[in-house]
Amino acid sequence: MTEPSPHDLPFDGWDELVAAGAAPAADPAVLAAARTAVAGAVHRDTSPCPRTKAVVEVTRDDVRRLPRRRRPALRVAVTGLAAAAAAAVITLAPFPAHHRGTTGPGSGTSFLTDVASEQSIGSADWEDAPYWKVVSTRVEAGGNPGGDVTAFLAHRAGLTSHLRATAPVTEDKPSAGPWRFTVGTGRLTWDQLAELPTSPVELRARLQPYAEPGQDPSEEVFGTVGDLLASPAPPRVRAALFRVAARLPGVHVVGPATDGSGRHGTAVERGDGSVVIRYLIDPTGRLLETVVTTKHALPALPTTTRLRSLAGMNGVTQGRGIDGSRPAVPAGGVVERTTYTSIGPATGLDRP
Repeated sequence: MTEPSPHDLPFDGWDELVAAGAAPAADPAVLAAARTAVAGAVHRDTSPCPRTKAVVEVTRDDVRRLPRRRRPALRVAVTGLAAAAAAAVITLAPFPAHHRGTTGPGSGTSFLTDVASEQSIGSADWEDAPYWKVVSTRVEAGGNPGGDVTAFLAHRAGLTSHLRATAPVTEDKPSAGPWRFTVGTGRLTWDQLAELPTSPVELRARLQPYAEPGQDPSEEVFGTVGDLLASPAPPRVRAALFRVAARLPGVHVVGPATDGSGRHGTAVERGDGSVVIRYLIDPTGRLLETVVTTKHALPALPTTTRLRSLAGMNGVTQGRGIDGSRPAVPAGGVVERTTYTSIGPATGLDRP
């Protein structure tokens, strides 16, 4: 059996399939008849996706060894003649280039797994970049402007990070590097992000301690996914993030949506906790927007200079202004919306 590249055959269980060894060569005439039958079946199964990405011959035992949770993603056809020859034909149907993955409600694992595959073959061309640049617009509860901010986040000591706000007030807040990126309740440097595990199981365990005490654990992990997608986490860590999200209970794809600036993406959300967290993601895995809505009505929070407890914020930490206040929010109302105009490496500081 000839092993294709990961680009040609991106599914779990490939290593086990290869380890099983090659299937005995089938009789050419029998195999040709089997292929003809399969081709006819595929032709009848109309679909907008071309079915020419990869064709692989495997034995029946090889197919059984594939993980059960991944088997529905494969289109397996075994004709009577092919069975006699102990061979099956698996056709992998690639998604259209303009939109990978299924986007109906409840299909989060499909889209997120596809995006994870895109990320896993990427390269981190920002490993040695001096700055991580994030340009964002934040809208708080009640539609109050939270500010337009351009952040230059320093990679190493000796450089200075800058948080430049242009609305509602203009200011530049410098901070000595290296910058520590927010991950849930924790803070990690650029180099610490690069050391995060790339196994979904290990990554989830690594993120769990950054959960807000008293909150839904899965909701907290899903929240850290957004934090890390806006950070310089390397591609393989990003791939693991999408796989972690795909395995969380309650995560599903809403479908195509547009962000606050009119860009198109796919909305993925989780709403099994106190709030609904929605990420708008483009087909390459780039985070376009984060929207948090409340499931229950929230009373107004007055201005304060003191730290509030989780209960004092009615179980929802988002949407507060710099003075600690938050207007009343009805059930289903937007608590906070952050649109990311740009996320990526920068070689230097733009002039303020």
